[in-house]
Amino acid sequence: MSTAAAGSRDNEPHVLVGLAKTKSVSLGFSQDYRLAAGQTTHQIPPQSSVRLESRRGKISVTVSSAASVTFEAQLDSPVLISPSYESSTAYFTIRDQGNTSTGFPGQEFRGSAVIFEDQGTLTVANLVGLEEYLWSVVSSEMPCSWPKQALKAQAVVSRTYAVYTGAITDTADATNIDAIRIWANESHQVYRGKTNEDPRAVEACMETKGQILTYQGMPVAAYFHADSAGMTESVRFVWGGDIPYLAAVEEIPHESHHSQWEVAFDLEILNQKLSGVLPGSRIDMISGCQPGDSGRWFCVDIKAGNRTANVRATQFRYLLELKSTWFSIFRKGGGRDTIGQLNPGHEIYVDNGTSVQPVPLKQCIMLNSGGKRNTLGGAWVIAPGQPGPATFVFQGRGYGHGVGLSQWGAKAMAERGDDYKQILTHYYPLTHIEAWW
Repeated sequence: MSTAAAGSRDNEPHVLVGLAKTKSVSLGFSQDYRLAAGQTTHQIPPQSSVRLESRRGKISVTVSSAASVTFEAQLDSPVLISPSYESSTAYFTIRDQGNTSTGFPGQEFRGSAVIFEDQGTLTVANLVGLEEYLWSVVSSEMPCSWPKQALKAQAVVSRTYAVYTGAITDTADATNIDAIRIWANESHQVYRGKTNEDPRAVEACMETKGQILTYQGMPVAAYFHADSAGMTESVRFVWGGDIPYLAAVEEIPHESHHSQWEVAFDLEILNQKLSGVLPGSRIDMISGCQPGDSGRWFCVDIKAGNRTANVRATQFRYLLELKSTWFSIFRKGGGRDTIGQLNPGHEIYVDNGTSVQPVPLKQCIMLNSGGKRNTLGGAWVIAPGQPGPATFVFQGRGYGHGVGLSQWGAKAMAERGDDYKQILTHYYPLTHIEAWW
């Protein structure tokens, strides 16, 4: 896309957002809608109900009005149900759905519904204007009581992310299931439709309309997360690769619910959660390896007897449902010595001769027997054993993968008086803000 896309509302791009996979779904409509599938079309009056079910490679459609069936057919996929005329108030409602992993019953969505049949399952999607999509995304992804400049930063980031994923489409492309490049959940961006639109988030989107972040003229991978707790991480220590604008940056001091956290697992529970990594084994020790610029682990070693498994820290975090990959690890109890691995990005308290101050472990130097200076990275500590069951304790900071925008950090910058452009260029160095429509 280029700046040629700029112009009137008619030129505003659309996105096809995946909502859910299910066996059946019932939809309601605020005004006249038009159903189209292949050569079949049918007008749907307001307050009608449309039920769609997967049936042997086709979509069974039943339209009801005032408890009477007005239309029935077995249609080829996909089924497109769009407003009969342009209206900013048109929306459809998901009334119920069955056998689904993501539920939206009762929620309202602007624009059109697109339903695909895919090997016995229906994929329900929403074709909606990108800006209207963002009204819900920003309302869902960031507390709308936060400063306006933080909300505007989130709007530009979420808009950029949608463009970067290739989610922009039009009505013709929307009939291809492969056009779904973005989903309405945490795997991409949280989207709850018209039901969740806050006026302050809408204003933030409208005041930044069409603006995206670019690097060398192209949309950037605008990743974001809840809280960096002091420092973001370079993308190469999270997913690999080397992207200049996704480098580690320090953020201004701030406090959040995620600044410090701790979670403990009984050994039996831990064995269950990690059974897919080392089946049938009792875990002896867990250690992080290859710390990134912030200290977040790139990978984790899991040791059980004479067996060791090395997994990506992102996978390990998912298996244990940890807030981040930035943590220290301690094993205690079970009649064994207490042993711990300190994260190199965490502070230890050092007596400098006049006072005791917190210093990041990675800034500390040790002298070995040869006199060589080495930075302490992931240092180990040991203490006498403690009674009670064997337990693994994780002490960490931050929430999320740590790449790109830190939402709590953006809030702190906005409260300091920085505007959204300063926030964005801090978290995405070397990028530019451009108006693309």
